[in-house]
Amino acid sequence: MPMLTPSQVHLDAPLTNLTLAYLQSQDTFIADKVFPTVDVQKQSDKYYKYNQGEFNRSGQRKALAPRTRPERVGMSLSNDNYFADVFGLATDFDEQTLANEDAALETRAMGAQMLTMNMLIDREKDFVSNFFSDNVWGTNWDGVSAVPSDEQVRNWDDYTNSTPIVDVRNLSRTIKLKSGGFKPNTMVVSKAVRDVLVDHPDILARLNGGATVNNPALITDAKLAEIFEVENFYILEAIENTAAEGAADVNAFLGGNDAMLCYTPSTVGLRAPAAGVTFAWNSIAGVSGAGLTVESFTGDFLRVEGIAEEIHVKMAYDMKIVGADLGGFINSVLA
Repeated sequence: MPMLTPSQVHLDAPLTNLTLAYLQSQDTFIADKVFPTVDVQKQSDKYYKYNQGEFNRSGQRKALAPRTRPERVGMSLSNDNYFADVFGLATDFDEQTLANEDAALETRAMGAQMLTMNMLIDREKDFVSNFFSDNVWGTNWDGVSAVPSDEQVRNWDDYTNSTPIVDVRNLSRTIKLKSGGFKPNTMVVSKAVRDVLVDHPDILARLNGGATVNNPALITDAKLAEIFEVENFYILEAIENTAAEGAADVNAFLGGNDAMLCYTPSTVGLRAPAAGVTFAWNSIAGVSGAGLTVESFTGDFLRVEGIAEEIHVKMAYDMKIVGADLGGFINSVLA
């Protein structure tokens, strides 16, 4: 006697309450957190810079006899410029595909999220190339595996001989001296460097007198900021896929094995020093400098090509070092 089976009484169909998409958390990205953003009205312009040394110069005064005038000193100005490039990505959806789409897919929304994620990753890469790189700051040191000399530190993954806390303190002092009195308040490290630091004996020894040596999980980023005497501690841990379309994914963390120290104010304006700035051009229609603008286009000009909707994301900015002496970099701090 024939009997029904489970596969006969059910036809497989897509779930309506589950789809899988690999989206990094936007909290992962730090390009808009480390340095302040300056809104600008034009794609390019200039800005003034006072001469730092003239504000800290000593030995110019003189004792005044009756009816004598004080020594006169002067100030000088220089200027620099920015240029905000406009960046964009787009995707489109044809009429037939949208009409036949299963409800759970929400391809329009996912298309916008894909474009956003791609743009955020590229903006993070711009941060790395402009700020988190060797020989762009006023102070540049190197990590070495041997006994360090001037402008060198022992690689921090050498747990026996390295001294990361002392190294950062020395780098901070060097930057403060070179910048004329501004103590760095922000530290940025790569994911690899952060993972080495949380297991470093010098770091663990600072927690409750060393009582938590066997529990590095208790080391929060706030605790690392406290240990390194900075207000902000950021980790470059965004991931990029460098493979060409159609090839197997090649995922990598941004940031290499490096560390950076700098002074950055919470806001920037007149007479406010900063190591770096992002100039955000927000005047052009459909563009946001500080974040992303997402636009949707429909109409006959697309329908003649069978396209039901086209989605654009855009942003316009220039990431620029404006105070090189306010920053320092340690290249290859891990072996």
